[in-house]
Formats: sequence, C-alpha cells, structure tokens
Amino acid sequence: MPDMYTIQPCSKAGSQSKKNDSPPQCVPNIIPCRIHHDGPIDSLNRYWTVKHEKDDTQTAHFRGRKLRGRRVALPDGYQGVVATPTDRVLPAAQRTDGDSAEDAEAEPEEPVKILETQGIFEEFVVWGHEALPAADDTFVKGVEEWLQFADAMHTAPISATNGNKESTAVV
Repeated sequence: MPDMYTIQPCSKAGSQSKKNDSPPQCVPNIIPCRIHHDGPIDSLNRYWTVKHEKDDTQTAHFRGRKLRGRRVALPDGYQGVVATPTDRVLPAAQRTDGDSAEDAEAEPEEPVKILETQGIFEEFVVWGHEALPAADDTFVKGVEEWLQFADAMHTAPISATNGNKESTAVV
C-alpha cells in the first residue's frame, strides 16, 4: 500500500513571523533539464534572463540555452503547495474518529507521514527547449487531469447507508 501523507505548516519558528502565519507565495518552474539542487537560490539573475511576453508566455535563457515557457494558472478554488518530507509521523490519536474501534483491532493502521509547507502558488511555468510547450504537454495535461479527478471526487456523492441517513464520502 502506498504511503499516506498529511500537509502541515512549517514547524521552524524562526522562518516565519508571528504576524504572518501563511507560507510565502512562489511560482514553481518545471524545466526540461536535470539540476542537482532543490530549493530557492539567492542570485536568480546570475542564471536566468526572463522576458515576459503577452498571452502568458515567457522566453528565457538559462546558462545560455533558450527556453520558452507557458504560464499555467490553477483554477479558482485550488491552491498549489510546495512541501518537503519530514521524518515525523502523525500521532495515532489524531487519526482515529472513535467510531472504528473494531476496525482498528482487525487491521493495524498505516503510519501517516508529515509533509511541511514551504510555499504556496496559484500558477506555475512549464518550460521547453527552443519551443513553447504544447497544450497537451505531459505536465500541463497531468495537472488538468488531476484537477478534474479531484473535482469529481469532491463533488460526486458516494452514498453509503448509515441506518436511515446517507453520507457523502469526501477524500
């Protein structure tokens, strides 16, 4: 069975002020190369020269290579999260709802690992070598399909009989 995760705010007290509890806004970039670094960099202008064009496209040069980028906005009601894994596990007391005491004895629960929020985003940029990524690009299409799947999961009622009451499952 695949691992289960929960997303929680970053626990580093020094990284965020008490007044601003929300994580920083960012714009993730999906670029067609392998970089052996994850995370922010201090000197962005040293590696990138970006020219913003109309119709949500961009042209950039990354270390001398020409890249074309397409901005992809998330639909209203959705927010992207940049999260990092931790070694922590959600305590079992926070996971049980009290109604499934018999189920807990029959099968041990899988641990729920904690991911920490590092940033949030409303859009991301997909880059291609020399040419603009197509609308059916793997990343663009994948995000659109996942959002449609998530929307279907949260809006389509799944009925279960609970005595005389029907409940809707929300994942």
